Amino acid sequence: MTLSPVIKSMRYALALLGLWCCSTAANAGIKPFVHEGVRYVRLEELATFYGGVMEPVPNGGIWVKNAFADLLFRPDSRELRVANVMVWLHEPMTRVRGHWAIREGDALFVVDPIVRPGEYLRRAGSRVIMLDPGHGGQDTGAKGKRGVEEKRAVLDIARRVRAHLQAAGLTVHMTREGDRFVELEERARIAKRAGADLLVSIHLNSAASTMAQGVETFVLAAPGFSSTAGGSKSGAQPGNQHGPASAQLGFQIQRALVEIPGVVDRGIKRARFIVLRNAPCAAVLVECGFLSHAEEERRFLQESYREEVARGIAKGIMNYVRLSRQSQRVTP
Repeated sequence: MTLSPVIKSMRYALALLGLWCCSTAANAGIKPFVHEGVRYVRLEELATFYGGVMEPVPNGGIWVKNAFADLLFRPDSRELRVANVMVWLHEPMTRVRGHWAIREGDALFVVDPIVRPGEYLRRAGSRVIMLDPGHGGQDTGAKGKRGVEEKRAVLDIARRVRAHLQAAGLTVHMTREGDRFVELEERARIAKRAGADLLVSIHLNSAASTMAQGVETFVLAAPGFSSTAGGSKSGAQPGNQHGPASAQLGFQIQRALVEIPGVVDRGIKRARFIVLRNAPCAAVLVECGFLSHAEEERRFLQESYREEVARGIAKGIMNYVRLSRQSQRVTP
C-alpha cells in the first residue's frame, strides 16, 4: 500500500516530535536563548550543565571539560573534538551577544548524546546487528588504480566484523552474503525484517583529489539542518527517531578506527544517505578509507589491514552495546 503525501508528512512530523522530545527531556537543564529567531546555547551554559569549566586554549580554541567530558571547540568553525575524535557540528560555533555559542540543535543532537550516552540508550536495543556491505553485483563502487574493488573489499571486511561480533555472543545478519546487487531502499527493509537494533553500512571512499585520505563515519543529519557537505535543509526522516543512539554508535566506531596507526581522522559527519534516512534503528555509514589514495589502496590489498579495520568496527559496535546495556541497568 502506498502512503499518501499527507500521511507521509504526518509520519515525518511525528518522527521529528519523537526525536525532539527524547532530546529535550534528557536536556531539561540546558537553557537556550533566542537571537534573531535562532535558538543557541552558550558554551558557559554547557560547561555549567556538565558540571565542568570553560577554558580558552592557546591556539584560539575553547575547552569545555569535566571529569567525563573533554570538548574542544574551534571559533567560527564546525569542528569539534570530543576525547580527541573529530566531530562535525551542523553549524559553526559563533559569537552571539558577546558569548561563544552553538546552535541548540547541535547541543541536543550532536554533543549531548555523545557526552551522556546513559540518558539516551536506556531504550535502545543491542541484541541484533545488521551489517551492510556497500554495493555488490553490477554496482562495483569505488575502484583503485591497483584493482581493489569496493564491493569485494567491504564484503570481506563485513564478514570479518561478523566473526568478531559472533565470537562475542551477538546476533549478526548481513544485507548481502555474496557478490549480489541490493537496492539501497531494500537494505533498510532487510534490517527492519530482521528486527535489527543496529545497522552499520560499510564502504570505501574515492575522490577526485588523490590526496584525500582517512576514515569518516556518517550519521543522519538532524531535521532543519544541511548535511556536512552542504545542500538543502530537510525535515524529519524516519531514521531521525534514532538520532541520539546513532550519534553514540558513530562516535564509538570512529573512535575505534582512528586508533589504528596511520589512520587520518576525517570525523563524524552528517548526511542523508538513503540507508540512513530509512533506517529502522540506530544507523551509521562508515567510509573506511580512500581507494583513490595510493597508500590507502595498498593497505586494503593486505588481508592483515582489512582485518585491522574489521576489528576496529567490531570494537566500536561492542563498546556501543556495552554502553547500551549499562544504561539499561541504571534505574531512571
